[in-house]
This record gives sequence, structure tokens and C-alpha cells, in this order.
Amino acid sequence: MIKNRVVEAAKEGRPSFGVYVFSGSPKMIEILGFAGLDYVRIDMESAFNNPETVHRMITTAHAVGITPLVRIPESIDGQIDDNLIHRVLNMGALGIVLPRARSREQVERAVQAVKGPPIGERHVTTGGFTGGLGRENAEEHLKWANENVILSIQVETKSAIDSIEEIASIPGLDMVQSGRGDLSYEYGVPGEQYHPLVLEAEEKMIAAGLNAGKLVSVQYYPLKDESQIPKIQNFVDRGVHSLNLGIDLDVVNVWRSLLKDISTR
Repeated sequence: MIKNRVVEAAKEGRPSFGVYVFSGSPKMIEILGFAGLDYVRIDMESAFNNPETVHRMITTAHAVGITPLVRIPESIDGQIDDNLIHRVLNMGALGIVLPRARSREQVERAVQAVKGPPIGERHVTTGGFTGGLGRENAEEHLKWANENVILSIQVETKSAIDSIEEIASIPGLDMVQSGRGDLSYEYGVPGEQYHPLVLEAEEKMIAAGLNAGKLVSVQYYPLKDESQIPKIQNFVDRGVHSLNLGIDLDVVNVWRSLLKDISTR
């Protein structure tokens, strides 16, 4: 069966590394896969990638051996879009990222949409890509899906931080990940994602996730700022499971830095 490299890395006691993919480009997925990253988070929220493009990106990810996760868009009323989740998972995504998690009730509903019985309500069939288009044994595939198709929530609202211990305890939730950009607005310091209030909230999320036995993920931007590399290494030493190394568009900073170095010589 297909392996989820995020799950496999955690079982092996090593961190997983990946990036968000904003560009609607299967070619970018190829590049990141060959670069040796473990996963990509294909973005449907901020980047507005349509389902057809996402499908091609997921297929490409499987072709080059990198695990495809998809961040779904936040609904206007904060409700869970079961239909979109099911469509994305049937395309072959190995995980859903729920943005702006707000409450225990919302996350519990997301669990029901992502997980199959006895954990959730999703009808996990073998007719999709991960089921080998009918090749896999139905009972074995359901067990595989509940272990390898993960639900991750972005903890980027004050209400989620205030109830993070309760949220982190929810059965079927696999990962908690920080969202300092949105948290900076929630805490009244817009754009200051390294403000002490924001970092304190992130630390609270990390502690709650680790204490609850969940996978924990943080995001930093080493292509923009090399000084963040020791911070990332420190998170690895502390047992943070998944390190998101920015977004695919950060590569522009590599060329900007190179051009600057060349022009100053």
C-alpha cells in the first residue's frame, strides 16, 4: 500500500520536512519531490487552486514519491465542507489541513469527515487512487486509511489556543500545526508573527500537542532567513515531528540573495 511519509517518519522517530505549494504547478511538485522533501501541502485556501489542478498535483506527488496533503479553504460560516474533503481524499490526498480551527465541535466534525469507521463517518472505498482502483482488500484498506490519511488542524485562532488542551485530546485528530501569521492578528499585533505573545501561543500549542501524543508541526522560512535554521534544529531536538520550511514561492529569495551578492562584488 501507499506510504504516508509523515506518518512513517514519526514511527521511525525522525522529523518530516515539507513546504506549502501555492503555485498550481505539477512541475513544482516534481521539483520538490526530487529535492528529497517528505511532503507538500497543496494550498486551496490562499492560492485558490481549483480541484482539477489539485488532482494533477496529487497524482504527480505520488509519481515522484512525495506525500500530498491538501489545505482546504475555510468556509464562510466555519462549517466543515464534507463534500470537498471527500473529493480531495478520493483524488489521492493523504491528509487534510483544516485552516483556522476554532473549537472542539468543529474539529470533531472534521474527524468525522476525514476518518472512516469506527473513528469517523467517511465511506472509505477501494475505488479511488489509494485503493488501487479496486485492487485493495476493503477491510485492509479501511484500516490503512485511518492510520495513513491524516487530519491536521492549523491552530491560528485565539479560541483554539484557549482550548488547545481540550482540542488536542480529540480522538482521530492526528496533527496540530501553528499559524503565527493569523495568530498575530488574533493577538492584536498584526504581521508580527515573532511577537512574544504569538510565540507564547505557539509554545502552548506545541506542549498540548506533545502531551496529547499528537504529531506537532511548526512553520519557519529558512530560504528567507538563514538565521532560522538553528531554530528549526532546536524544534527537531525538542521532538517536534514535522517542520514546514515555508512555501514554494520562497525560492525567489534564493535568486534575490544571489543577485545581491554578485552585484556587490
